[in-house]
Amino acid sequence: MSRRPRIIGPQLYNHIYAWGNDRHPIFRNASNRKFYLSLLDLYAARYKIDIVAYALMDWHIHLFLFDYLGELSSFMNSLHGRYAQYFNAITGRRGHVFGERFNNKIVQSNKYGVWLSRYIHRQPIEAGISNDLETFPWTSYLTYVGKKRSPFLKPGVILNQFGRGENSHKRYERFVRDPIEPPFDCDIKKSSIIDGHAFADTASKSAGDTARLQSITDEKLLRYLCDRLGCTTETLVYPHRHAEHRCRHAAFQIMREEYRLSLRKIARLCNVTHTTVHKALTQL
Repeated sequence: MSRRPRIIGPQLYNHIYAWGNDRHPIFRNASNRKFYLSLLDLYAARYKIDIVAYALMDWHIHLFLFDYLGELSSFMNSLHGRYAQYFNAITGRRGHVFGERFNNKIVQSNKYGVWLSRYIHRQPIEAGISNDLETFPWTSYLTYVGKKRSPFLKPGVILNQFGRGENSHKRYERFVRDPIEPPFDCDIKKSSIIDGHAFADTASKSAGDTARLQSITDEKLLRYLCDRLGCTTETLVYPHRHAEHRCRHAAFQIMREEYRLSLRKIARLCNVTHTTVHKALTQL
């Protein structure tokens, strides 16, 4: 049976979950989890991913993240590939650590996202590990309630929906601890896009547009950029004045963030080095 095509694209929130091979543990001790978190920090920065929430259980993981550039597959391949190498090396085992390709659901950050964060943070309770969420340090819950700092975590998109400052932490804590039933199934739902027909249509269009943009020819891409930025191809390749350089930098940004082109391909199209492209993008 063929796999259902994965829906990915830039500027989308995703719920990621993955299990150990044959339901074997993927974490055996605190050191394993600390190493996984260090990789999460490393690759989130590399692929421009915001980690909104996480839970590292013995047999599976949950990640709630925002994918700026549509690099989800590369991010997960790097994250789980590197962790598998580490885990096999220290345990003396061979073979797959994660039993299947990761699952992802595209979600909204408000309605569904709030409940998804609660579902992720309640994993220790649902698994029967602990009745006190503060005694299980391997979720992002302690950061959400203001009792731990995490440099790479980006909880604002959820916490801001509960107010500001200390009030947001307290309101969120009550929301997670109260024994209430969520209005939807956070994990088993079969749809690849969750929470509303309008949002699903938008997300599907975004992913479809990304696929179409990847197949565009170089000539058409340059022509499109010139029309959009109100310049000529010569400006993009041989800028002279400061305004023309700014225009080319804008083109770099569009090609990187919307078309997901590599730095080297952008450099080739504009007749510059990839170092020039990287420097321009970091200054924007």
